[in-house]
Amino acid sequence: MTFRQIVTFALLLSTIAGCDGRYHSGDRVLVSKCSYDNGITSPSRSDVVVFKYPVKPIENHTPKNFIKRLLGLPEEIIAIFFGRLYRWAPTPGTPPPFDDRNGVDADGKKVNPNDLWQETYVHKNAQKSKDLFTAGKFEILRKPPEVMLAMRRIVYDNDYQAADLKKIGFPDRWAPTPESSWKKDQQTGFSNDGKSVDKVAWLRYQHLIRPDGPLAGNQAVKPTLILDSLGYNTFQLFPDQEAEGAAGLRNRVYKHANWVGDLMVECDIEVAEAKGEFWLELSKGFDRFQARWDLASGQCTLYRVGKDKVAKELAVESTRVKGAGKYMLRLANIDARLTVWVDRQLPFGDGKTYDPPEMLSAQDRAANLKWEDTFARRGPTENDLQPASVGSKGADVKVSHLRIWRDTYYRTNLHGGDTGEEMSREAWSSPERWDELRKVFNFTTMYVQPGHYLCLGDNSEASDDSRNWGLVPHRLMLGRALAVYYPLDRIGPIR
Repeated sequence: MTFRQIVTFALLLSTIAGCDGRYHSGDRVLVSKCSYDNGITSPSRSDVVVFKYPVKPIENHTPKNFIKRLLGLPEEIIAIFFGRLYRWAPTPGTPPPFDDRNGVDADGKKVNPNDLWQETYVHKNAQKSKDLFTAGKFEILRKPPEVMLAMRRIVYDNDYQAADLKKIGFPDRWAPTPESSWKKDQQTGFSNDGKSVDKVAWLRYQHLIRPDGPLAGNQAVKPTLILDSLGYNTFQLFPDQEAEGAAGLRNRVYKHANWVGDLMVECDIEVAEAKGEFWLELSKGFDRFQARWDLASGQCTLYRVGKDKVAKELAVESTRVKGAGKYMLRLANIDARLTVWVDRQLPFGDGKTYDPPEMLSAQDRAANLKWEDTFARRGPTENDLQPASVGSKGADVKVSHLRIWRDTYYRTNLHGGDTGEEMSREAWSSPERWDELRKVFNFTTMYVQPGHYLCLGDNSEASDDSRNWGLVPHRLMLGRALAVYYPLDRIGPIR
């Protein structure tokens, strides 16, 4: 007789509130309750979790469940700066920076442990936390490659070009540079014959936005920076709305936006023969980051080209991009780390890290540099008007399925830009207006109480999350979100 051990999973079918906390558009989500209930595993960073809303767990006799991404673990201090997350954690055996469990509240009464989730006990922007951040005691939270893919936001997919813009002769976003040997291939792809062996032939991306108002031929258009605005958060204006008011509402998208420099570019390539080099490039600030493949050997080399225009080698690895064949290539510059994919493989592992220019490195501190000294090396710069490029140096290749993605940009506050500057649509296309963007030093710190978690929404522009109301106690954690099962057009796994 054969015995089999059958493991059952306690599942919860949960209705999730919308990002504004209301139920008018909530998804139905399948949740694994046993993930955290059995005590064997604990909630992990980057898990998408479902929990009872701490402020009001039940409303109108209905459980009010939220779904967010868990990003802060107990006893950490989390900082949001320049769209990224940083963390500080105490040395094991040392007391926590804030000991509210043994403290008293404003009325002199002992703090109720069940109240530690409240915003008061997050100690937002406490001087102690700010001092730790400015002293360089925080580390950047770099996302694993699978989380990068889950959290990326599409910027442009060249396979889906707007037909009405093509009819009026609107410029292409992907275009060869003057005297480049790249040519269009099958409407959305490009080919290079590999005859340019002495210099790199470039195919560059410009972020060109649809103009406001009626479309007309020969409209002047300038490339703009990539911003953190989401189409999900925008709206449609009806013709009977006042023109002045409509213009003001449209401009709000740009007024409180943030520049996003953490990007990802991907494409499929078809190599005709084992010769030449194929390049992917991403710009950020004064830097251009490159992945160069030698198509004869398969070797991939990462470079950083700085303000001095000198290419500095960062890392070298062998890959399967060797000789004739078809390959999917992807380069990401996210969380101050370069990550490369060749099909499903990661030749550089999680990637090659570098010191983010907006932060003071250990070397900077040894040289007694101050925060103000970082402003001159930060972005955005004119480089960021060419955020992604494809290059061929003697390579006979075809390129298709070109896509650009951006990372999720975490805002320090809801519905507001981190700079405090109000930017018009035109300003995002004008480098002379970007000086204040490079001087941002707005950051937010939040302490995570023991037995609690800090949870943020991926839609940082409009998410009602720990930035607004506080933490999630472990006792209110329902489980890990597995999949959306309704509405039917949104069925799929949650990553």
